[in-house]
Amino acid sequence: MNAVVSPPVARRLVNDRTEWNRFVAAAPNGHILQSWEWGEIKEQTGWEAIRLAITSGSDIVAGAQILLRNLPLGLGRLAYVPKGPILDWHDPFLRDEMLASLRQLAIDRDVISLKIEPEAIDGPLTGKIRALGLAPSTPVQLRSTILVDLTATEEDMLARQKQKTRYNIRLAGKKGVTVSEAGANELDEWYDMHAATAARDGFVIHSLDYYRLVLDVMRPRGMGTLLLARHDDDLLAGIVVFAFGQKAQYMYGASSNTKRNLMAPYLVQWEGMVWAKARGASIYDLWGIPDRLEEDEDLWGVYRHKRGYGGEIVRYVGAFDLVQSPLRHAALERVARPVFKQAAHLKAHGLRRVRQMAFRPVTNLVKRAGKPETK
Repeated sequence: MNAVVSPPVARRLVNDRTEWNRFVAAAPNGHILQSWEWGEIKEQTGWEAIRLAITSGSDIVAGAQILLRNLPLGLGRLAYVPKGPILDWHDPFLRDEMLASLRQLAIDRDVISLKIEPEAIDGPLTGKIRALGLAPSTPVQLRSTILVDLTATEEDMLARQKQKTRYNIRLAGKKGVTVSEAGANELDEWYDMHAATAARDGFVIHSLDYYRLVLDVMRPRGMGTLLLARHDDDLLAGIVVFAFGQKAQYMYGASSNTKRNLMAPYLVQWEGMVWAKARGASIYDLWGIPDRLEEDEDLWGVYRHKRGYGGEIVRYVGAFDLVQSPLRHAALERVARPVFKQAAHLKAHGLRRVRQMAFRPVTNLVKRAGKPETK
């Protein structure tokens, strides 16, 4: 993907798991959210996943796993490319070709707007993406994160950590905290702790069935696991970790209020890195820190904990929308999307009475705005 690509190229949909995953895993900016398996997970939660490839000869040189979802009342479809598209973003020909491919797909599939969120570093590239006619939008994923280098020896990795982090990892081990991969019957216990953590720290989580689905898809393929830290019979911390290609990600985590002096979250995070390193990953993504590194930030405590592992802070370009229908897109952004987020939040907490709340504002706004555009 580093060589400049020139015509002729072709566009096609990929229907083979092995071919697609081989491309994503080998790409420098490939990501678990672009894996075939992640698409399978989303397909069981109301999305359609399609894999679009730009090829040169028999080689895929750029690609995007696109998630599509129908909006209510025949308003059209919403599309999202999580951590993609995957391409050499410094190649202007590939940028143009990918945008043209996405635009055509949006037309063909009656997509109101298509959001991309590539794994590409912020900088001059951001302006080049905007120059393609894409509008900056609210990110789904946090733009900034910390990446830990896994290519060093474990001793060197520990040496790069802040002294307090290294001390807490060793303290947990000395105090008898143990970390192991969860068995099939331990997810419920972790989820109870995860829900308590969410209530304590004020963030939204998925349903238990969603996490079960994720692990059922990823774990048999060696792409994900749930690691649990225990002391005696007490569950103290647990994280869900993924590994795919060159990268690993810590994505979901929980910790108990019990025996916090044993520093179990430090040990389980370290064991997540060890697990990922053993599976060939060279980078461990600690998955999100605040963009503004100031002590008054809500996520300052998260950043303070994660910076101790000795990684590099990176900031990505963020999210951009390819808008096909400005009128319907405005309805989506102003009314529908916030309501859908609230509905998802309520559903995750076992509440179901959201249909009327979700549909009525969208209907009224579209009626006030006039007839939707046609293409």
